[in-house]
Amino acid sequence: MRASLPFFHKTTSTQQPANLLSRIILPSKHLSPFVHHYWVMRFDGHPIEMTIMPTGCMKWMFHREKPFAVNGIYEASNVASVCGQYHAAANVSTFEHADLLFVFFHPYALKIIMGMPCNMFSSTNVDMDYLGIPEFKLLKRMVLDAKTDDGAIAIIENFITQRLALNNDFETIKRMMAVCSEIDHHPSSSIDTLADRACLGERQFRRFFEEYVGMTPKMMIRTKRCLQACRSIQSLQITDFKDIVYRLGFTDHSHLNKEFKAFAGMSPSEYMEHIRHIQQENFLRGYRAYHK
Repeated sequence: MRASLPFFHKTTSTQQPANLLSRIILPSKHLSPFVHHYWVMRFDGHPIEMTIMPTGCMKWMFHREKPFAVNGIYEASNVASVCGQYHAAANVSTFEHADLLFVFFHPYALKIIMGMPCNMFSSTNVDMDYLGIPEFKLLKRMVLDAKTDDGAIAIIENFITQRLALNNDFETIKRMMAVCSEIDHHPSSSIDTLADRACLGERQFRRFFEEYVGMTPKMMIRTKRCLQACRSIQSLQITDFKDIVYRLGFTDHSHLNKEFKAFAGMSPSEYMEHIRHIQQENFLRGYRAYHK
């Protein structure tokens, strides 16, 4: 049985009243090595603009209302897509109503499910209709037609289970799993250390990592380190950034600013102001759930 963690919000804004449901749903046990979590979000109210950070996870995204505009681009037909690894933050604008379901995959998992190199999706959202795989067109239709979230997730889990049965290359998955775990626990790990964890030479390791994870090892290290900094800032309890500098292995405050700005498009101080704005919109818990 899947577990779920619900978050409900109701704003008292003087603008159009807004209601938000944001829910994290954990995968079935046999899929937990591949699927990190599902995220359901429904929103009714005035439009919201926010900056979404890279998470280090590739995703499937299903819109049951109008899709978001990403970096100023709105594609009305792209209601089901494969979301690749982004190297920098994206600006997202909602409409008055949103109803979507995300599938967050572990960084190493999607290649074995899709049978495609993950770096071909770099910094883009690819419509499932454009993959040229009939099964994904059927998945899109069935998920969007599902009457309930649990029904949609059951369809997705059955689909993933069938796809995994077609591919038995689990040895490389185990290597990438060990590497990603190392990065999670030691976000300042060297490339040599990661190659040793994978039991591969450095050149072969870099090739395998990009193919399975969708970005370079160096970019993943930066993503995980900056994402941890983002989560600390989202608490709104930070009085200065010294703790982030030393805990996450930045050389000094200037190094943190440079890396964070390349990642988020703004300084840590500016990001804190952005989080306060989202809090005023009553969207903060849903925002945190996306970046879980």
